[in-house]
Amino acid sequence: MFKPQDQFTNSMFGSFAYDPIISRNQEHLLIKMDKLINWSFVEDEVADCYSELGQKAIHPLRMFKLLIIQHLYDLSERDTMTNTDCNIIFRYFAGLGLTEETPHWTELGKFKERIGVAAFERLFYRVLEEAERLGIKISHQRNADATDVKADVDLKRCAKDKQDKDDHTWVDRNTSDPDAGFGHKAKDKSWYGYKSHTNQEVEKELITAVVTTDASKTDESQLISLIDKERDYRGENSIRKQGGDKGFVGHTEELAKRNILDYVIPKDNMKKDKAKKDKNKHYLHLKRLRYQVEQKFAEGQKKHGLSKAKYRGRWKVHLQGLLIYLVMNLKRIVNLLQPKIA
Repeated sequence: MFKPQDQFTNSMFGSFAYDPIISRNQEHLLIKMDKLINWSFVEDEVADCYSELGQKAIHPLRMFKLLIIQHLYDLSERDTMTNTDCNIIFRYFAGLGLTEETPHWTELGKFKERIGVAAFERLFYRVLEEAERLGIKISHQRNADATDVKADVDLKRCAKDKQDKDDHTWVDRNTSDPDAGFGHKAKDKSWYGYKSHTNQEVEKELITAVVTTDASKTDESQLISLIDKERDYRGENSIRKQGGDKGFVGHTEELAKRNILDYVIPKDNMKKDKAKKDKNKHYLHLKRLRYQVEQKFAEGQKKHGLSKAKYRGRWKVHLQGLLIYLVMNLKRIVNLLQPKIA
């Protein structure tokens, strides 16, 4: 089914070379992550994606860890393998022996196609289970938000046959990503691509749900999808208080049916709701912590490649975002349990 993954531990030379380097770099994020997390859940969740017959495949844990390296350091698939081949800590994390060849870079894409989005969704939530197993208490409070992701499309090339300013089909005629769409945040800000919608736990700052849509979808249209996705994986009692900015207004009744308190910020003309919520300390607490969501998006964009799609097609872009947030959750788990030494 899988090729063995313990070559470097079985090699006297490999152990001799690894041990002093690893011992000198105990504060390295990947070494901390490798020791903290019980990675056995990976094989459990993807076993049904492999056949007992035929040639043995590269172990899924190795491929999963290579994807973690890719999204942790915002690398291309080709650069992920090149850097892993040259970096001994990357090799250690991925379970590669010193003399062992790294997989061909195309194997990352094949692995994602083999596993599929549903399995990666399960892996995302198993990481949250690991956080709880390690003693991190995930609260019942959430803040929702969305950020823009530019499509892997050259709009200037698409506009080559734009007939006039009223021609609204020029992108549809020429786009290389028909799943993308135009989004607008303000009069002076628009983009062509996608929206990455998330729900974030406010105390530990962990992302607990991810939905990807084309950029034209409104924020409020995805709030219930975010909530129900988490409830499907983590149970009906996983959320009790739901916050969000003014763009998420309009779901009080749907939230009440799910036994969730509506702490979304009211619009300016909703004076009665605003006056009532402004007296609620729990609402004010969620409102005060909304800045954390923007910080999380900024981290994803600056360090992990969230601002632009590396692939074309909504599900591939969703998988990119899901892996980025999964990596960010792993980073957060490590930092909560083993803070950096000043």
